[in-house]
Amino acid sequence: MCAGAIEQARIDRVVYGAPSDKSGCAGTLLNVVDNPKFMHRSEVVGGVLLEECEGLLKSYFQRLRDGRSK
Repeated sequence: MCAGAIEQARIDRVVYGAPSDKSGCAGTLLNVVDNPKFMHRSEVVGGVLLEECEGLLKSYFQRLRDGRSK
């Protein structure tokens, strides 16, 4: 959905920190935003501050899991 919104909005560059190995379509599993079949293509820059982003995501989801188990 995000990749479709990026294409529809004609965003020129997408910058992200941590990839989504399960559902990433802007350079991880697929690269929908750089598909020549679409009218607009976006440059994708991934891995910016990778370790910090992964740490934030891991701690966030760990807190969610801990809250559900109580």
